[in-house]
Amino acid sequence: MANKRVYLIRHGETIGNIEKRYIGLHTDQPLCEEGIKAAEELRSHIPASFYKQIDKVFCGPMIRARETARILFGDREVEVIDELTETDFGYFEGKNYADLNGDPIYQKWIDSNGEDPIPGAEKREDLIAKSMEGLRKALGDMNRDECIAIVCHGGNIMGMLSYLTGENYFHFMTKNLECRVMDLETDGKNIVATTYDRVDLRNFT
Repeated sequence: MANKRVYLIRHGETIGNIEKRYIGLHTDQPLCEEGIKAAEELRSHIPASFYKQIDKVFCGPMIRARETARILFGDREVEVIDELTETDFGYFEGKNYADLNGDPIYQKWIDSNGEDPIPGAEKREDLIAKSMEGLRKALGDMNRDECIAIVCHGGNIMGMLSYLTGENYFHFMTKNLECRVMDLETDGKNIVATTYDRVDLRNFT
């Protein structure tokens, strides 16, 4: 049995995030100027004690995740995991509330509390499955105690945590540059979350 501590950090802001658009798998935006400044400002306040415990750093392949990892972790080696991409939002991709307001398809989805499938979108169970596969790749040797950091997308974080805890998917909505931590136990096959919480990286102790 091994113990793994995993920090999940959502990437910084893109112009699509600022405009509150559904920015998913097919919209590979870089960080915007505000997103870069916010990530750099966060980096300047994260104490050395956080970085000292991190054994490995991973990120998803999309530009916004890679740029955020580079800013937050500097010259540390960062391994890219292809499965850690955002969900495909299908019909909603690239649109925001102003674009979708009055659209019966959107209203039906809202009325379902986000539970109905989005036309043309990736199924939630598929997002969760790929996110968990990405997590398993990051965990690596399941018999080794380790502390890792993963820079990825809101959908990945929601998917992993809802799967491992049994909580509602939307319970784990995470803002740009926010961090969540999970303590996991692994036996080479199964992964069990023993604790999970939000983390304020600025006040890390």
